[in-house]
Amino acid sequence: MNEFRLGWGALFAATIGTMCGIITITNYSQGFFVGPVTQEFGWTAAEFFLGFTVFMGMGLVTAPVVGSLAKKYGIRKLGMMGLVGHAIGYFVISLNPNSLMFWYFSWALFAVLAAGSLPIIWTSVLNGWFVKNRGKAIGITMAGTGLGAFLLPPIVEYLISAYDWRTAYRVIGLGALVISLPIVWGLFKEKEITADQSENAATTWGYTREEAIRTKKFWILGTVMFCTVIVIAGLMSNFARIYTSKGLEISTVAQIAAIIGITVVLGRLLVGILVDRFYAPIVASIIFLMPIIALWVLITTPLTFGTGVFIAICIGIAAGAELDLLAFLTSKYFGPSDYAKIFGLIFAFFTVGAGIAPPLYGMIAQKYGGYDTVLMLSIVLIVVSIACFLMLGKYPKEAVNEMDEFSK
Repeated sequence: MNEFRLGWGALFAATIGTMCGIITITNYSQGFFVGPVTQEFGWTAAEFFLGFTVFMGMGLVTAPVVGSLAKKYGIRKLGMMGLVGHAIGYFVISLNPNSLMFWYFSWALFAVLAAGSLPIIWTSVLNGWFVKNRGKAIGITMAGTGLGAFLLPPIVEYLISAYDWRTAYRVIGLGALVISLPIVWGLFKEKEITADQSENAATTWGYTREEAIRTKKFWILGTVMFCTVIVIAGLMSNFARIYTSKGLEISTVAQIAAIIGITVVLGRLLVGILVDRFYAPIVASIIFLMPIIALWVLITTPLTFGTGVFIAICIGIAAGAELDLLAFLTSKYFGPSDYAKIFGLIFAFFTVGAGIAPPLYGMIAQKYGGYDTVLMLSIVLIVVSIACFLMLGKYPKEAVNEMDEFSK
């Protein structure tokens, strides 16, 4: 059975949905808005990023709710609603009249309106279409974030420079909708389960959400995702400020940021290929050694364009691995039958970490007069993450049987 031949449409739509969804657009653009917004309103960087914290903190509610609604109403409907809400949310953010309360409220509203475009939705469709190549399919889908990371920095910088930050928010929101909605409407469809497949426990196994919560692996996976996302989100959101504080011009930083996008794509695809062939926690441990090396170089050596590119490549590959591993390991350890609900709950760990990281990095940098202290703390968190990956243990026997059944 050629899984890619049968499931290419759903896979392509999932990739575009990921590229144009709430996580990609927000994560890879906010670093370029912080300067113009704070300059116009007189806010601090911490006040600006607190809006992002509110947005990601809402994931504690929206991610589990979306996971529950997906099974009841269908992922296609929720995905399209999320894309429309994403565009509306950015328009509301652009209307801010110099009010911090409006800023925080609009980010909270944005999180609710765009919740249907979370990766929970886009990766859920893959479980039906892909078994043998599930890691590769997740890698391709999540490569949409890398495409966004590659395209967004120069576009956002141009829009802000040529027009203003309000126009930039509106254009990226509307542009993402125009690109994604027709494709998702036409191609994003779940695979129909045949009678034979519905009777085959090897391909329909899985924990319920309540059963998963009671396992040690659930909390280990939540912890490792929380630690890794603090580092990745903290670095990505403060990327421009870190590099400019080390002496690089903002135009040069934008070029290097685009390189991150390419390496995120490569990281997604590389991890997807590797986890289909090798034990995923070992793959994760090796991948996350790269940002440790990069951060040490950033702390101990002068930042030039060359070293900046090297650091960006290492961080980009790790960023590419992060959500892929979250989706793959959730499917592998807890099964496909209740995947959306369980992934929605585990994703809440991700959103909390991503929410607190940007202002946390900014506050620590402000307190200690630079980013070196928080970069050292980042190395410690990555070491903790690697230890957690290795604590996950063997795959459940049902996951092994799933592969054996497919191979017959």
